[in-house]
Amino acid sequence: MMHSTTMYHRNHLAAFALAALAAACGGNAADPMVAEFATMPADQIMEGVEFSSTTAGVRSSKVLADTAYLYEDSTVMHLRGVDLEMYDATGKRTAHLTSLSGVYDQATQKMVAKGTVVLVIIGDGRRIESEELHYDPQSRRIWSDVQTRMTEADGNVTTAASFNADDQFNNIQFQNARGRVRERIEF
Repeated sequence: MMHSTTMYHRNHLAAFALAALAAACGGNAADPMVAEFATMPADQIMEGVEFSSTTAGVRSSKVLADTAYLYEDSTVMHLRGVDLEMYDATGKRTAHLTSLSGVYDQATQKMVAKGTVVLVIIGDGRRIESEELHYDPQSRRIWSDVQTRMTEADGNVTTAASFNADDQFNNIQFQNARGRVRERIEF
């Protein structure tokens, strides 16, 4: 399910916008608004986007984004201003993620969050921060191949070169970890 408050179709609106702006500006097609619209970075741009992913009929994630850029020749959506909720196999909310941007593949439901990524685990308050985080709702796996910092609810901090976890955060594996970590975490 996808909901958007605004959708721009490049080809149809371009002609209308150009004509309307040219008429309003006394025929000046060099107006900055016209130039910006003509160089739009996608075939479709949606604002205020909300959609959910499901696994075996149960919601596994809900994504909100300020803006989504879509291309006719791709199933990938480029998102700006990402707010992602993750759910377990029973539909219970398990984590909340925010990032500056993201890439969502509509065919596989996989997502890569990029830029100031913050993931908070609901059950125990752990906070994971990274510049890039991958999420695959089908395999229920979350990982990062870049430096990651995890802060426990008690304030203990672990920094690692990368990490891999299930979406329940019961099995977390770090590479080159530094800091104090809980016993149940694997290296």
